[in-house]
Amino acid sequence: MNIQALINGIVQQTTVLIAHVATFGGTRAPLAQVANQVFIDLTNELQRQGVKKNVIADMFGMALRTYHRRIRTLTESQTDSGRIVWDAVLDFIRDNQPVSLRQIKKRFGYDDPNIVSGVLGDMTQSGFVYRSGQGEASIFRLAEEADFAHSQADERREANEYLVWLNVYRLGKASPATLGERSGLEEEELGQALATLMADGRVVESRDHEGLHYHSRRFDIPMGHSGGWEVAVLDHFQAMVSAVCVKLRGGALRADLEDATGGSTFTLEVWPGHPLEQEAKGLLAATRESVEALRERIDDYNREHGKPDALDAVTFYLGQFIKQDEVDDDLR
Repeated sequence: MNIQALINGIVQQTTVLIAHVATFGGTRAPLAQVANQVFIDLTNELQRQGVKKNVIADMFGMALRTYHRRIRTLTESQTDSGRIVWDAVLDFIRDNQPVSLRQIKKRFGYDDPNIVSGVLGDMTQSGFVYRSGQGEASIFRLAEEADFAHSQADERREANEYLVWLNVYRLGKASPATLGERSGLEEEELGQALATLMADGRVVESRDHEGLHYHSRRFDIPMGHSGGWEVAVLDHFQAMVSAVCVKLRGGALRADLEDATGGSTFTLEVWPGHPLEQEAKGLLAATRESVEALRERIDDYNREHGKPDALDAVTFYLGQFIKQDEVDDDLR
């Protein structure tokens, strides 16, 4: 097995996806913290899988002391102990606005200036704060909701609702803390999304000996609906990754026709006028129609007979794209 080649290929294709999403529709999404986020998330996942910190450090080619130092640098402000730089800077702007770049740098003088600059750039580009002026004298202040167009606010609110709904559905039993961590939303945004989802019955709130949690028996973005497209992409990507991970955890290195977990990729070479051109290009639509019909039959049966507490959730994902030889060279 050439695991390193597989990892390199996954990283390369993931960066292609991130680059396309970050520039979708002419936008320029902030990417200053992507590399740091990948490092933190990857180390956290390795720890969840039971890998010891000294082994993780070795996997990154670091001494254990260097590994610990980098973790502290990326996750905790050296100025405000116990807090990440992003939160500390945002609160400082909120409490002192308008505040100059010179004041911010002085306040966070113990932190890496590149991290502070990256955080400020991320906040500005994502619309959390406004920046005016140039250089050290530039001024920062929080962006109020009234500063945004209503359409943008509505779109963000709807996207948040779909994001929270997806996480509740996938987790099965989600606590507020877990939802906050998985969604990346602030407490107020998370609360607003949950309130809407519970009001229309998409999410149910309950409490037991473990505390407050939320659950949902369904997740659905209607065909043709543009709202929540970001979450639809995420859901598809998560389904694909989950299928591969479950397959790997089972130790399977080959595919069988009887597999209940896995995936297959087929390339069908046709051209204008080919007798099977339309059948090949229509696979996505035909499969969607077939699966939607099956889901409706299953939903009808479940409504009539009820569902047990323990059940099998079969997640089926599909995708299709048509690549012409002269375009899309980065999609391999």
